[in-house]
Amino acid sequence: MVATLTKQLADVLNQENEIYETLSKISNNKTELVVGGKVNELENITRIEQSLVIKIAKLEDDREKLVDKLCALLGARAEDITISALVERLGQDQADELKACQAKIINTIKNLKKTNDLNAKLIKNSLEYIDFSINMMTSIDTVNNSYGSSGFSGEAKKRNFFDMKL
Repeated sequence: MVATLTKQLADVLNQENEIYETLSKISNNKTELVVGGKVNELENITRIEQSLVIKIAKLEDDREKLVDKLCALLGARAEDITISALVERLGQDQADELKACQAKIINTIKNLKKTNDLNAKLIKNSLEYIDFSINMMTSIDTVNNSYGSSGFSGEAKKRNFFDMKL
């Protein structure tokens, strides 16, 4: 029974890893879209990502149920168990299979995080540039060539291209 549950757990972890790999590929494509400023395509990718996250949530529910069953059989508390702790309680073949799943997921998530961090920086830079451009356009000074009674030139007046401030 433990071997069957361990195999099912490994299958769920492998399915999760496949989705994370897909998300990683999508994030790499997203980098190109952010750089190219292709907003419509970014919206489409976001919808795809949302559907994948829903699939991961379902797999996480399945994983938790399997871990609960395994813990009940092994006499452990599910709240306290990790893959590393679970591996210590299993046979060598089952432990090796779970360790391999763990290593794959950790590697995939590291790559995904790295790409997402880059995308976040690119988006932040784009937003800062847009903000800078808007500020430049809304705060253009008009030159005042007249002198006041004290002999100093008058203050420059700000001219707005837009009817309202953002």
